[in-house]
Amino acid sequence: RWAVAILAAGQGTRMRSDLPKVLHPLAGRPLLDHVIDLALEFARPHDVVVVVGHQADAVTGVVRERGVHEVLQEPQNGTGDALRVALEGLRQRDFDRLVVLSGDVPLLRRESLCRLMAEVESGHAAALLTAVVDEPGSYGRIIRAADASVAEIVEAADARAEQLEIREVNAGVYAFDRSHVVDALAVLGSDNAQGEYYLTDVAAELRRRGLSVAAVRLDDPEEMQGVNTREDLARAGRVLNHRVVSGLMDAGVSIRDPETTWVDPRAVVGREVVMEPGVVLRGFCHIGDGARIGANCVLEDAAVGAGEIVPPLTYLTGE
Repeated sequence: RWAVAILAAGQGTRMRSDLPKVLHPLAGRPLLDHVIDLALEFARPHDVVVVVGHQADAVTGVVRERGVHEVLQEPQNGTGDALRVALEGLRQRDFDRLVVLSGDVPLLRRESLCRLMAEVESGHAAALLTAVVDEPGSYGRIIRAADASVAEIVEAADARAEQLEIREVNAGVYAFDRSHVVDALAVLGSDNAQGEYYLTDVAAELRRRGLSVAAVRLDDPEEMQGVNTREDLARAGRVLNHRVVSGLMDAGVSIRDPETTWVDPRAVVGREVVMEPGVVLRGFCHIGDGARIGANCVLEDAAVGAGEIVPPLTYLTGE
């Protein structure tokens, strides 16, 4: 049985906003909501915990609306400390394995998480998602052992010059055997460039104990994209919208200009619908089979019947 910890305590200073980073909207909903969606595909609500910190009261409101629960990390002493806090919040829960997600990484696909979890179910003490990227930047570097398992993860701030040349990076998504990660977290130190407890140090600690850590490489590095700036947020919005629009076209919807058409993932769109350029569907829209939405229409929580035609430049709400 699995539990899920979502790390969402950070401040997000680069957003330059009074709103907590994980509450910034993506496709009409808070970033954190998308991550909770994924968590609830694998664990029951009472087995999902969100670690809150910065503006905890605001974030807690969203958490409780989803029926999951929160724990407070105060002060914020790094991701390793955050996981300790999460496990304390889950101490009374009956689970064997744990997935760790980040509240600001909203594009991870279910299939990738399934592959990750399968590695721990097959006997590895831990597994983590990685990606090979052209510009590794500030991501932690993956150091492989001779058997291709993970020997350690080196944060960019602590890496030697030759390690910075490595292009395989840590995506920040993990799966653990519960007992092994609890033991490893108990001996984490903070002797590093940030003076924090790194969750990434767990890999090396497990290795020292003779346990194996698997790496699952993402086919699409876009899945690991975190949101740290407003530019990141816009980029994530484009990726998510591309997935939605592509899925609709595969299902029999004609979208004249996918680049200018924006569809909320919650919208329901029937077959043989035609959307002209510039259409925006927000919220819980329902578009019946064979309807036609004219150019530059904006619909919010609106219903359009089968075969209906919505003229160009229409603004339509469900109210």
